[in-house]
Amino acid sequence: MIRNAVPADHAALLALWQANAPRQGYASRPDAEVDRLLFRHPYFSYEYTFVRAEQGRAVAFICGCVGNDIPHGRERGCFTCLAADPAWDTPETTVQLLDALEEAFRAAGKTASAVTFFNPMHLPWVIPGSPGHEHNNMPGIATDLPLHERMLAHGYTETTQETAMYRTLTNFAIPPEVRALEHRTAAEGCTLALYDPNRHHGLDAMLQALDNPDWTARVTAAARDGLCLPVALAGNTVAGFAGPVYPEPTGRGFFAGIGIAPQYQHRHLGKLLFFRLCAEEKRAGAVYMSLFTGVANPARRIYESAGFTSVRTFGVLLKTL
Repeated sequence: MIRNAVPADHAALLALWQANAPRQGYASRPDAEVDRLLFRHPYFSYEYTFVRAEQGRAVAFICGCVGNDIPHGRERGCFTCLAADPAWDTPETTVQLLDALEEAFRAAGKTASAVTFFNPMHLPWVIPGSPGHEHNNMPGIATDLPLHERMLAHGYTETTQETAMYRTLTNFAIPPEVRALEHRTAAEGCTLALYDPNRHHGLDAMLQALDNPDWTARVTAAARDGLCLPVALAGNTVAGFAGPVYPEPTGRGFFAGIGIAPQYQHRHLGKLLFFRLCAEEKRAGAVYMSLFTGVANPARRIYESAGFTSVRTFGVLLKTL
């Protein structure tokens, strides 16, 4: 039977996750950490969690979340995860659990179900081919999982694909040709620096021109808190940013993005800032970096030029309900 999960299911859901989530590439975590990330997360709700039970035993579960404060959250519910015992990890189980979650989204007035990086419930996964290095969130369903094809068959549309890119920083160094490019760009009036609020101005105007709410929140907070923030400058006016810089507890160098104000684009500032970011992350103690970018995003060439390689591809999925 398919039914709503209830608090009494907690131990069974936790056991299912611990036994089966690593098969999807999720990082192993102690029980208390899984609770923090998933079952005790502020956006977790038994209303949007469903169980397949066989003879009273939970053999699979699905979890989603809603929230009007989530981007597009007034019209969309977010799929978070599905974990199943291998004997019950079938297309039938997937369809039954998706149907239950989608019906709950409809009952909440949602018109779509989405698998997206906007989901506030972040579940870390292990980067393939790495020595246990992790990324802190999946932006969609990995295309190497059966779940990806099952969701497409169930009416989900792949709105885009995101590729995860990765490199260790142990041997990272800014190459001579990038140093030369930086000197040429400086001669043309644009330089690189670490943001200093006492010397540099125009950060807010630059962020307003980029019109990216996530960048605005993260970069503004970084500047306020005194975090290392590489910037491009035209004189003392901020023309772009990369970062901010801080190593996460896993050893990963954090990366929010690269942004260049429109009037300063096409001057190689994005490439220069990214190389500077990698150097600053290494200097701050980061062991590796990982990031997502669209499969067809031109910025991918910048990351590849810095030695990053694609390690996994994810489908960002959407279904109209």
